[in-house]
Amino acid sequence: MNLKPFGCAGSIILLLISASFLWFFHYCFAPAYKIASGKPYLIGYLISWISAMFLVFLVSLLVYRIDGHPPTKDVFIKRYRLSKLNKNDWGWTFAMIVVSVGCLTALSFTSTLLKSIPLFSPPSSYPPDLIDPSNNLTQGVLFEMSLRGKWWLIIVYFVGWFLNIFGEEFLYRGWMLPRQELAFGKYAWIVNGLMFNFQHIYMPWNLLAMLPGSLFVSYAVQRQQKTWMSIIWHGLVNFSLLIFIIQGVIG
Repeated sequence: MNLKPFGCAGSIILLLISASFLWFFHYCFAPAYKIASGKPYLIGYLISWISAMFLVFLVSLLVYRIDGHPPTKDVFIKRYRLSKLNKNDWGWTFAMIVVSVGCLTALSFTSTLLKSIPLFSPPSSYPPDLIDPSNNLTQGVLFEMSLRGKWWLIIVYFVGWFLNIFGEEFLYRGWMLPRQELAFGKYAWIVNGLMFNFQHIYMPWNLLAMLPGSLFVSYAVQRQQKTWMSIIWHGLVNFSLLIFIIQGVIG
C-alpha cells in the first residue's frame, strides 16, 4: 500500500484548522446560542460538539478515498490498522488507560495554576462543570440543564460520543500516524501525540495534564500498529459522562 509522508507542513496546517474549528464552536457558537435562544448551555454545547465531531468523522473517511483507496472492508481495515488485538495489545491498552487517567489526576494541579493565567483561564461563558467536572458535577444536572426524564439526551450524547471516538481515532491514529511514520520515523508518535493534545486548545488549562497521556497513547499505537487500542482507550475514558447522563435521566 503506497502511502505519502505527512510531514511538518501538513501536520501544522491540519492542527491549526482542527484546533481553530473546535475553538470557534466552543468559545463562540455555544455561548452565542445560549444568549440567542435562552436555553441551557448544554443545548448549544451538544450542537457544537456533535457538529464538529461529525465533520471530523466525515473527514476521516474522505481522506481515505482522496488517497485513492477502494471502498472495501479489507483494504480499509488494513490501511487504518484495525486488525484484532492480541493479549499483548490488550495489555498496552490497559496501560494507556492507567497512564492517561493517572497523569491527568497527578497533574491536576497544573490545571489550577494555568487557570490563574489570563491566556489559559476559562471563558466566563463556560459552566463550572465543564471547566472542572471532577469538583463541580451536580447529580441530575449537566451544563445548566436538568437531566431527569430527558431520554432523548442519551441517544444524542451517544451519537456525539461515537462520532468523537471513531472520527478522531480514524483521523489521527488510523489515517495520519502511518503517514507521519514515513516522515518522522520512530519519532512520529511525538508529533501525533502533540497534535492530538493541542487540538484541545478550547480547554487550555488542561493541556499540561493531558500531555503525558496523549503522548503515551500515540507511542503505544505506533509500537503495536493497532488503532483499535486507541479507539477502546478513548471510548472508555469518555464513557463516564454518558453514564452520568443516563443516571441523571433515570433520576
